[in-house]
Amino acid sequence: MHVVVVGAGLLGLSTAQALRDDGHDVSLVESRPGPALGTSFANAGMLSPSLTDPWNAPGIFFKMLRWLGREDAPFLLRPRAVPSLIGWGARFFWQSGRAHYEKNWTSNLRLALYSMKILDELSETHALAFDRSSAGILKVFRTPEELAVGLRQVEFLASQQVEARVLEIRDALELEPALSSAAPSLAGAIYHPIDGHGDAHLFCCALEEILAQADVQFHYGTQALSLSRERGRIIALETDRGAIEGDAFVLAAGSQSVELAASLGLRIPVRPAKGYSITLDLDGACERPGMPVVDDSLHVALTPLGERLRVAGTAEFAGYDESLTPSRVRNLLDVLGKTYPRCAERPEVSAWCGHRPLSADGVPILGATPLANLFLNTGHGPLGWTLAAGSGRLVADLIGGRASALAREPYSLERFRGIL
Repeated sequence: MHVVVVGAGLLGLSTAQALRDDGHDVSLVESRPGPALGTSFANAGMLSPSLTDPWNAPGIFFKMLRWLGREDAPFLLRPRAVPSLIGWGARFFWQSGRAHYEKNWTSNLRLALYSMKILDELSETHALAFDRSSAGILKVFRTPEELAVGLRQVEFLASQQVEARVLEIRDALELEPALSSAAPSLAGAIYHPIDGHGDAHLFCCALEEILAQADVQFHYGTQALSLSRERGRIIALETDRGAIEGDAFVLAAGSQSVELAASLGLRIPVRPAKGYSITLDLDGACERPGMPVVDDSLHVALTPLGERLRVAGTAEFAGYDESLTPSRVRNLLDVLGKTYPRCAERPEVSAWCGHRPLSADGVPILGATPLANLFLNTGHGPLGWTLAAGSGRLVADLIGGRASALAREPYSLERFRGIL
């Protein structure tokens, strides 16, 4: 079977790898000139099954009301984005009830654990190098109130047989001595030992080399415009360089998948949530952390990636705007200064932003659509790196008619039936 995959980021490449392993011919279509130059380029770098709780946690509605107009808010809503978020936003807040939230977290957690298994197998088989570490992730809290929320999350993880360790600050410093300057401002910490980190862009570049050797066809610099259908099936992807025919088609282009699906009248409850990051080189004058540290108050992660440090996080609902907002970059610099003050003295950082494709319930949308040979792999929000390998395998299993290791229903577009 010839499968056309739209998007050469984490999700598209992972899907292509799984499809090629199953013996399918694969064509990858990407508007940028190379792999992982969009949302997958400079993300937080965390591989974090323990931190797969959806953003629409209980209480998010009232928090976002308090954050309106605040440039330093973890979640910022721009007025120009409001019209596109009305229906989606209602579903987003509805899913923040405790029962929905825990159900959705469970779905993400199961997929994440499965995804780490697939990633381990893939890394071992192909000896992929992407600055990976399994040192765990340390989550820090600056107020007792934030720590109390974290303790409830630990209880939920325990109910799912996932270990998380609550630490006194002195114990956290034993794990991560680089936090010594920040210690006086911290109320507590939680260590997640099953988690790790790695450079998503390096992973995608390494995977691209493997796929190229396996005769996967790459169509870079090619803009997908629409999908042509005939008798309930897709017959071709229309691009600015002509039509690409195939037997099956996968939309794995992040938030852009929504626009492509709309060309068929298909509505996908995914919206772009712009995230920011800064990256700096580590030298002898900097603190040199050994693991990611997550500042829960601002939803910011500070992740060592080889000889670099990545500071990433926050969410801005601003439609498809791709501009770097200076105030949002300053927020990351402020967190860096509070956490690793010597690193913050470095004059040069590389700033970046990208659109996380966020589904209305915080769980990715994988698999079938009403069109027989059109499939989705989108909606992962901030969890694309953690969920990529497993998501690609689940979608490939469905296309090939194979049994899947996980139930498909929690990730299916069908779960939104009647509310789209």
